[in-house]
Amino acid sequence: MSQEDVPILVVDDAKFSSAIIAKALRAGGFNNVRFTNNPMQALRSIEKRPADIVIADWLMPHMDGVELTRRIKKLDEAHEHFTYTLLLTSRDDPEPLQAALRCGVDDFINKAHLRTQLHLRVMAARHVAKRHNDLLRSNRLLRRKIREMQTTDLVDPVTGLGNVKYTLERLGDALRQAETRGGAACMLLVGIKNLDVVTAQYEKAVVEELMAGLGNRIQSLVRPLDVVTHPEPNVFAIVTLQETLEHCGVDSFRRLFDNLYMRSFKTSEGYIPVVVGVSVYAADESTGFPSPKGFMERAYRGLKQSYESGSIFADSFDAINDS
Repeated sequence: MSQEDVPILVVDDAKFSSAIIAKALRAGGFNNVRFTNNPMQALRSIEKRPADIVIADWLMPHMDGVELTRRIKKLDEAHEHFTYTLLLTSRDDPEPLQAALRCGVDDFINKAHLRTQLHLRVMAARHVAKRHNDLLRSNRLLRRKIREMQTTDLVDPVTGLGNVKYTLERLGDALRQAETRGGAACMLLVGIKNLDVVTAQYEKAVVEELMAGLGNRIQSLVRPLDVVTHPEPNVFAIVTLQETLEHCGVDSFRRLFDNLYMRSFKTSEGYIPVVVGVSVYAADESTGFPSPKGFMERAYRGLKQSYESGSIFADSFDAINDS
């Protein structure tokens, strides 16, 4: 991307500093520049058309530059993009600057040095943003290539997650681990109740986009060692090991449910609402251990009850009554 094509968004409610910024950027050859004096308008603009660099005043009405940065970084995470944020400030005390860095701010420039330093800071920001976004693009291409080249029968090509065979294998591993080393084997099923309705309304590519996005969201809500799979078109599974059976109850997974239930997910066709159910099924030494297939079948029964109740359904294996 040439220098003049780098998308820059300036968010500043002061006309004087905006004029200085505009002049400096034009002189530096940056022509793809948008201006707004409203942080909320800036967020809407970024949602429609991402920017590689945001230059924002720290102190603005209704929302300061640090909060704007926090929201921009959240959008970046959802869209797999990197936005370099440069805040304009008159501060020179280190504590608020360090706190802002922890919130995701990438750099600062003192307003007194706008004329002399802005061009150099934006040049550095351009290089950083380009490097980050090139890496993100490479990762997306790599994931797509892995899905395309997958030759085993263990992976769902839409989400890149394990299919039903892979799910049963990982569930078997978890059950053996809990049986030999203690702890509880736990499976969560996240069912998409309205997938048939969505499939009837949208093209296949959009539905696949939705499911891939859901898979990414679920992965972001679980622990790194938990295994997320896609055993059925309308079901995601999470296989996890917990310390005790009590850790496999409703309260342990309420955050996951709250982040998925009756939410809408962004696609190229706009936001699509999704109705989910969540079933939790667990076993430990005190309950006995079923076969992986039997374990999964019981989790599916709980999913139906979750659909009916609109809440998480949790249960555990009973070797005597479930045999």
